[in-house]
Amino acid sequence: MRTIYKRSELNDLAFSNSREFIAVAAKGNYAAGTIAGCNTRKYHGLVVALQPQIDEDHHVLLAGVDEKVMAGDQTFDLGIHKYPNVYAPDGAQYLVSFSPLPMPCWTYELGDISITKELQIDDEGSLTIRYTLTQGDNPVILHIHPLLAFRNMHWVRRANEQADRTVHYVNDGIRMQLYPQYSSLYLQMSGAAVFKEAGYWYYNVEYPIERERGYEYQEDLYGPGHFEVTLQPGVPVIFSGATTERHHLVCRDPKPVPQTTKDYLLRAAQQFIIHTAGGLSIKAGYYWFGSWGRDTCISLPGLTFLAGNAPAFTSIMALLRVLLKDGLLPNTGNLRDDSKYATVDASMWLVWAIQQYAMHEIGNAAAWNMYKDMLKDVLYHYRYGTAFNIHMEADGLISAAYPGKALTWMDAVINNTPITQRPGKPVEVNALWYNAVCFCVNAALEAGDTAFVAEWSGFPALIAAGFVKCFWNDEQQYLADVVDGETADWSVRPNQIFAVALPYSPLSAEQQKAVVAIVKRELLTIRGLRTLSPRDPDYIGHYGGSQLERDHAYHQGTAWPWLLGHYAAAVLNTGGDKTELQELFNHVETALEELCLYSVPEVYNGDAPHAAGGTVAQAWSVAEFIRFERLLAGA
Repeated sequence: MRTIYKRSELNDLAFSNSREFIAVAAKGNYAAGTIAGCNTRKYHGLVVALQPQIDEDHHVLLAGVDEKVMAGDQTFDLGIHKYPNVYAPDGAQYLVSFSPLPMPCWTYELGDISITKELQIDDEGSLTIRYTLTQGDNPVILHIHPLLAFRNMHWVRRANEQADRTVHYVNDGIRMQLYPQYSSLYLQMSGAAVFKEAGYWYYNVEYPIERERGYEYQEDLYGPGHFEVTLQPGVPVIFSGATTERHHLVCRDPKPVPQTTKDYLLRAAQQFIIHTAGGLSIKAGYYWFGSWGRDTCISLPGLTFLAGNAPAFTSIMALLRVLLKDGLLPNTGNLRDDSKYATVDASMWLVWAIQQYAMHEIGNAAAWNMYKDMLKDVLYHYRYGTAFNIHMEADGLISAAYPGKALTWMDAVINNTPITQRPGKPVEVNALWYNAVCFCVNAALEAGDTAFVAEWSGFPALIAAGFVKCFWNDEQQYLADVVDGETADWSVRPNQIFAVALPYSPLSAEQQKAVVAIVKRELLTIRGLRTLSPRDPDYIGHYGGSQLERDHAYHQGTAWPWLLGHYAAAVLNTGGDKTELQELFNHVETALEELCLYSVPEVYNGDAPHAAGGTVAQAWSVAEFIRFERLLAGA
């Protein structure tokens, strides 16, 4: 794994603006940007904080800082912003190295002077930036110009003369609160720094990636003035940004540098576990996803007990127990809003997560005794019917359809019209249903729950027979993607892989091998499984452009990394080549260096060379690569 980026790469903005860093606090605040130091997204910022008094989103309080160094009669501007048609100032020209670990560290060379800048965010969410004059015999003057945004991460803001630009002085710095609904932002600095007021707006700062994505991409940032401090050779000074006043400005000892790909994945896993006042939750992806029911359940094993954090599993399950309603989990957010429960598979993934916990941690009987109320709630509501026309039909299979809603994980919707609505009986939902019923019957049996076993023991055979009759085609040797009445969709999609990957499969051994074969032949890439075969006339191999273009491609050929964990399980379940899987897993190392260091993005182009897209760090992508590694290790 790379540990340092050199001058030639950093000075090339096409390269250095395409690599991002993110530092996440246990309580959810984060700092993120490019390794060039330029914010290219509206989601970038140095203090991006949860503001629960406003909404469930993150908010950009401190967008960035501009540094200026005065040495003798020379002045060096280290900041960098994109303005219309220009980068100004271009501080990246002075960068000679960037090291992501143990904490992001930039080294600037200014003639015969060198300055390092090290960034850290603590568990409470406080930002620390440490500046050190590492080369040079004489002191220099350092100016730090903070740039404020105070806005929801999804939106940009223009200059607002109604903003409260009052500078409140506190110990070692200032406090700012542009708008009353926000937390105050405390900006402090060590080294006997002084703050000099000079309020002004930075107009028309641009975020190029937002422009590419078809969103508003210009905003105005407010600068209240600057800190001035003398940098003595070898003596660090610290700048801090936080939502509470700090009384000791220090950098804490950083975490050890990972040594293996597994170590990097485990480190990345920690960034998705968020500690809030209501308990633990999983952030589905950086930057724009919050807590999603489906994503949470799919991510749970890899991010918690398989990552050595079993207590996080039980804590998050306590939240899910509260949110479970009529057998369903909310698809987005933590609010008990009926419209957010429009998902047919999230509850099935909840059962799978409990099943994995039983397999790896506590056994079936203990899992049944601990979670039987939730498991029964799901099974009975799916059997007898619940919201969004989710119900079991006479053949034992689950059917679901609702106008204007895409209920499966293929959930892109444009103008209230789903792109891949998949009404009827989706193949992965019924693979999950069969697996869930089998698991619950066996867990109840081991726990001595004879009444449940007596009632449900006949269902696995009914469901298995119905599954094969509904989805399997002897001539084509693969599974239909969805069946609605008498109409079957024979698009080659990855959803069929779950009928082989899950612990219980309704298919024969030969059928399972045939499914793996077609998925490997038509959908497998080094970055994920394509969502549609390139042979299909509806296939879209490039994910990018406006939201309309992205949503059309989202599940029509785009490759998803999280599916590789289940592909690996399917290959192993059918006695496949473990060496081939190891070679596939080896590609994770380069994936960790391609976009956000060191995490795994949401999606990739279906076409080679499989450029990354979507969120730069996705929970289930990281989680399933952790599980992939455990599967290879024989766990």
